[in-house]
Amino acid sequence: AGFLILRPWVRLPPGTPKVDMKVQATSICFNGHGYLIKGKSGTGKSSLALKMINRGATLISDDITEVVDGNLLAPKEKRGWLEVRGIGLISGFDVCEKAPLKAVLELTEEKPERFPENKVAEIPTFCIWSKDLNSCDKFLIIDYILTGKLKKE
Repeated sequence: AGFLILRPWVRLPPGTPKVDMKVQATSICFNGHGYLIKGKSGTGKSSLALKMINRGATLISDDITEVVDGNLLAPKEKRGWLEVRGIGLISGFDVCEKAPLKAVLELTEEKPERFPENKVAEIPTFCIWSKDLNSCDKFLIIDYILTGKLKKE
């Protein structure tokens, strides 16, 4: 079994400028919120996204995600495509054009610490061991912690 780390966070004061950027990450929309899935190549970012799509999430972008004014967007050339290792590029997914960033899911190659030291960040970050077979269930728990909603609307 893998481990889930919940790291505390704080919000930046109103009026703090947001930085627009491109991030090497996969992103999905679930219950109207955007989730950025980060990790090294081969850690299962696209696989977790595909599992969550089968549970009601919508693809925003695979491999590269744009973050603009706190929203996750797909670059035009990446819209609607998901790369599945060993299979190739798959298209035809329903796509969410834009979703507000709710949290970052970081897939790690090593088991995360059970009780990490507190860290301060603008966006909540959750670590999931990449070999954890229950990563979808943990995602649902994370969504519940952040939104108070247990199921897909």
